[in-house]
Amino acid sequence: MLFRENQKEQGRKPNPAQFIIFGEVLYDCFSDTQRVLGGAPFNVAWGLCGFGNNPLLVSSVGMDKDGEKIADLMQLWGMSMEGMQTHREYETGEVFVSLNGHEPSYDICRPRAWDDILDTQHSSTEWIYHGSLALRSEQNRETLKAIFARSDAKRFFDINLRQPFYSKDLLEEWLYDADWIKLNIDELCEISENIGLEFTTCDSEVNEVMDKYAIKNVLLTAGSEGAMIVGDNRITKVFPAPKPKKMVDTVGAGDSFTAVCLHGLLNDWSPQRILEDASQFAAKVCGISGATINDKAFYQI
Repeated sequence: MLFRENQKEQGRKPNPAQFIIFGEVLYDCFSDTQRVLGGAPFNVAWGLCGFGNNPLLVSSVGMDKDGEKIADLMQLWGMSMEGMQTHREYETGEVFVSLNGHEPSYDICRPRAWDDILDTQHSSTEWIYHGSLALRSEQNRETLKAIFARSDAKRFFDINLRQPFYSKDLLEEWLYDADWIKLNIDELCEISENIGLEFTTCDSEVNEVMDKYAIKNVLLTAGSEGAMIVGDNRITKVFPAPKPKKMVDTVGAGDSFTAVCLHGLLNDWSPQRILEDASQFAAKVCGISGATINDKAFYQI
């Protein structure tokens, strides 16, 4: 396992990455015996790698068996380890997942290794992805700001509102001037302070949020109802969402949707193609337990 602190001590500055994924890597624990790799940034990075890209995941794991297993699986999958840190005090992340039908709820342990990601001088030339959960620690916020300060890259902000790990002030700070944000219809209701919005009639609220925070593009998902992309003064919609051939759970479906969107942005896909392919792949992910699978054929889109 790599100790990225050593790189910082030796003064070696890493080469810029095309695509940085910043944030949590953890285990989703469905039971004492069923534990699946997860964390939105990790899921997105895993998916991008499955699609043939080379994202740099900047995160941290503990000096424990879970951390060693994550490092082994990442290397087997072909993911870069250059952005991974090993924490000497905090354990690898865990989330205890409860399912009500197919819908998950989460008990997110803290503090964990991914709450304390150090600045090891990484930068990006094209894209930086981050979520809202990793912003719960001041250390991570400072590290992410430092990465942006030395990068010439677009920012993709993936909003995953998990109580009690966010505040209105924090959201407003990080929403401002994002190149892309991704959120679901419930999160749009909260951010717009307009409870009860319907996917088919929320166009004006999306535009209001974009204007308020100077956001350039929005990816909005609404589960089985569909999804939309708003940007460049146009709205592209796909609805309803395709039905999964087999439903196991929805854990990671949104992250898989995001991974396809980012893959499409890297390859200059049209908004229509992004939505159609992302919807199909997210439905496919609903047929597995958790968000990732160690099967390259699964990631053919």
